[in-house]
Amino acid sequence: MLKIDSPWNKDQIESLNIFQVNGMFHPFTCGGNRGDEAHKQYARDHNQSDWGILVATEDGWICPVCGYKQNWAHDFMAQSTSQKD
Repeated sequence: MLKIDSPWNKDQIESLNIFQVNGMFHPFTCGGNRGDEAHKQYARDHNQSDWGILVATEDGWICPVCGYKQNWAHDFMAQSTSQKD
């Protein structure tokens, strides 16, 4: 699998965020203490199946709870839906 580093463009960000919730693979998650109450509460508030699910931004993945960052993703995750057909 090839990796791509941020920054990511708008289409890549959209595809990455869709991939995070599509259920085919385990989503990228926070590398911090994602089992703490703040991460658990965020997951409950947003109907997420796991704690610390990262959100794709132009500058890479970010944890909306604690700010943990990751700057890479697998290339296939960032392909637009039109490229996957």
